[in-house]
Amino acid sequence: MNKPRKKPISLMDRQTPIQITIPYSQKIFGSTAYWLSMICAILAILVTIFILAAPDNNVLHPNIIFGAIFDGASPREIWTYSVSGTFPGGHFYLDYINRPDSWAMIVIVVGSAFGFFALVPTVLYQIFKEKDWFCAILGTVIIVLILLSAIGVLSI
Repeated sequence: MNKPRKKPISLMDRQTPIQITIPYSQKIFGSTAYWLSMICAILAILVTIFILAAPDNNVLHPNIIFGAIFDGASPREIWTYSVSGTFPGGHFYLDYINRPDSWAMIVIVVGSAFGFFALVPTVLYQIFKEKDWFCAILGTVIIVLILLSAIGVLSI
């Protein structure tokens, strides 16, 4: 009679599971960055629909500026087609908050600065709960760099 064969032992059975613990502050950063990115992506799609649905209600009419771009117009010439007739400034979206392309700029600003919005609660948690001073100081330095870049003091 044939004896039943023993099941071969796989490598997975021999390995000891490794326990990895992720600090809660890193989970805060990851969750905040994830959800902010998801919200900004959804808002970017919605705002694009509003921009295309009412092109006359924008600071820059998309159909006119695309035509100007393809005709080789300079940035100065393109901005003459804007509501103000000239370049309205770097934060023009704050002056024209009721226009869909201003909403698009706000979504871009928030989406680009997600590191700031994710780092602030992370650093606060590291300071008050984890007492991880090295990461808290490093995070604070990065927050300051993001803020200085956002207001235009630092530029690439």
